[in-house]
Amino acid sequence: MVIYPITIYFDASCQLCSSEINNLVARDKHRAILLVDCSPVDFDDRSLPANRETMMNIIHARDAAGVWLRGVDVFIAAYRAANLNFISRLLAHRLIKPLAARGYPWVVRNRFRLSQLGLHRVMNWFTPASPIAAEAHSKTAFARSQTCAVERQEKDEFSACEAAEMNKR
Repeated sequence: MVIYPITIYFDASCQLCSSEINNLVARDKHRAILLVDCSPVDFDDRSLPANRETMMNIIHARDAAGVWLRGVDVFIAAYRAANLNFISRLLAHRLIKPLAARGYPWVVRNRFRLSQLGLHRVMNWFTPASPIAAEAHSKTAFARSQTCAVERQEKDEFSACEAAEMNKR
């Protein structure tokens, strides 16, 4: 069981990735999704379970209890947080999840080409909130997650920041 909020580590340099994440954040009324952009070359991955290259090639998320999710499991949790329960249940279905897990690496390998084709714009069709609000929430969540990461690195445990976030939910 996923404990919200979840911190999603994603590739903000990819238009397809950013569009999907911003769509989810725009739908996230409970602020259950926090974001960390792992695309900067100087991204510090020392306190994470995978290096930057791995994180860039498979989406990762950490829930409020410290449990790590990867790949399709991140999308299932994120769609649930964004109140897209039908899509979340569909992806979690015992017949669909293995297919999604097999197709996901292809999407990751081709994400920049898919963005060039304009597929990232499709995500914006489903965004109910303004892109400005989603961007503002993304920046706030990113700043909060960076603060938590610094505190975690200093203390090597759940930080006061993370504890406060868990208690808000």
